[in-house]
Amino acid sequence: MEEDEAPQAEQTPQQHAAKSTGEAGLDGHGAVAIAIEVDPRVQGVVDELLERAREIRPVLRADQAATEERGVYSQQVHEFFLEHGFYKMLMPLKFGGLELTVSAFYQVIAEISRGCPSTGWCLSLAAGHSLSLGSYWPEESQREVFGQHGYMVCPASGNGMDVTLTRVEGGWRVSGFWRYSSGAPYSTHFMPTLLLPNEDGSVTRSWAVLPRSDFEVVGDWGRVMGMRGSGSNSIRIADAAIPDHLIVTQNWAHQLTEPAIGYRVHGNPLYSGTFTAFGEGEVAAVTVGLGYAMADEYERIILTSSHPYVKDGSVRAEHADWQRNLGLAISKVDAAASILARGGQLYSAYAARLVAGIEPFSMSRSTRLSGTYFVLEELIWEAVEGLFRTAGTRYSADGETLQRYFRDMVATRTRTDQFEFVASPTATAFLRARGELG
Repeated sequence: MEEDEAPQAEQTPQQHAAKSTGEAGLDGHGAVAIAIEVDPRVQGVVDELLERAREIRPVLRADQAATEERGVYSQQVHEFFLEHGFYKMLMPLKFGGLELTVSAFYQVIAEISRGCPSTGWCLSLAAGHSLSLGSYWPEESQREVFGQHGYMVCPASGNGMDVTLTRVEGGWRVSGFWRYSSGAPYSTHFMPTLLLPNEDGSVTRSWAVLPRSDFEVVGDWGRVMGMRGSGSNSIRIADAAIPDHLIVTQNWAHQLTEPAIGYRVHGNPLYSGTFTAFGEGEVAAVTVGLGYAMADEYERIILTSSHPYVKDGSVRAEHADWQRNLGLAISKVDAAASILARGGQLYSAYAARLVAGIEPFSMSRSTRLSGTYFVLEELIWEAVEGLFRTAGTRYSADGETLQRYFRDMVATRTRTDQFEFVASPTATAFLRARGELG
């Protein structure tokens, strides 16, 4: 271990928040991301949301430990999100939403995650499914669901356990248990995947949407290594009746050869993309914010910690070794943020080409776009690992912010969804699109 650095005075969360206006990542150069949107309306809305994300960042940072303990962000934060429209980012204008672009949504999620990655994760995977509802469900279903509260907080989960499905007149009776339903604690609705049986013995993979009154949020989240405050609780459904109009066949996950029903409802190509081209971006946006948060904390450390081997009173930030560490990390996070923004723009471009009749939103387009988000996450991992490794042992202790960010990134990298598992199908889809495989 290195020699001990000069000790730092401990702060309570309240003291930390009160003094935070001069801290790294909270004001001044580089504290607020710059959004670049073509539509002036979207530009104005996203600029306001980014400013609100910066406004609440001190609160999110001061509350990180409590968020982990609760398993989800506070009621105060939830009400802030409600007041400022964070849950409405991808909800259609037709039903009172903000109807932002995918790139704008990703950027706002990254900014929230810079304050607390767990909070960003919970918000992203709960608010993001407004895009799914607006794209793939018929208009009457959208009006019913979005109209119930005027917004929607909706986790989704696949591969349910102990699922029973019984066909009844006008719909299905459903029971089962779905894990990792991020956003569950404040949910208004839930989207489970269902394998509906056909008469010939086959099954049809489908998605349903049901209100909070038809499911139970299980208090089982928080025992994992990281993202403990992401609200990724399990959800239990006990003999709920789901009408047919709230169930859709999943024929839009990987490719679309004609515009999705959402385009016909809203007239915006935003609601005519594939889920594969969007879903991993929800997680990638969180990791971009996590990367910036890690750099902010490292900046604070090197500005307030003495050099362990040079006893001249200088701090680490005055020496090239720690400047290099920070510079390498910032560049990787900036590169990842650029990939994220470009990914959102490509989603819009591919959807626009689909509705214009130029080309399908193909499986190759979808999987390659998803793959860029996995590469982005690898860049963030490299940045996070480098900063954690060079900060010093004391910052890996329980309760340290740097350790929490590191654990959050480990949790992100240890999901079942990994680039190694999807890289081969990405190449297969690409080669087939070129006519080089059968």
